[in-house]
Amino acid sequence: MKRIEYDHSKIKGTDDDIETSLKEYGLAWIETDTEYLFYYGIGYGPLKDEYDDGQEGYTKFDFCAFDKDMNIKEEFDWVDWDGINSYIGMNFDDMTFTQKISDLLSYYGYQEIFGSSYWEGLDYNQIIKEES
Repeated sequence: MKRIEYDHSKIKGTDDDIETSLKEYGLAWIETDTEYLFYYGIGYGPLKDEYDDGQEGYTKFDFCAFDKDMNIKEEFDWVDWDGINSYIGMNFDDMTFTQKISDLLSYYGYQEIFGSSYWEGLDYNQIIKEES
């Protein structure tokens, strides 16, 4: 099996600021030619950083890769698509791959979309450290 190298300088998220994407929304990704590597929040609690003001957010993260050519509706054939369309207020089919995953994650939670996580996960600095 060929190992894919991920360029962490190209990490993107639901917000332009990656820290906000990860800590507040619990999702960021890296796009390669063939797949998306998603980092998603698995632990939530007090944020301990230089701006520690008692806020809470995602503190631990796991990761999962999906092929870009994956048919999301086939892969998640158990999803209530009418419910999703109502939840997001638009047609799911008109969204980008990453928007679809983000909305499914928001609606169903990480275990239903990415599977269970069996370790303590990475913290924010471990993900961002990879950028260098």
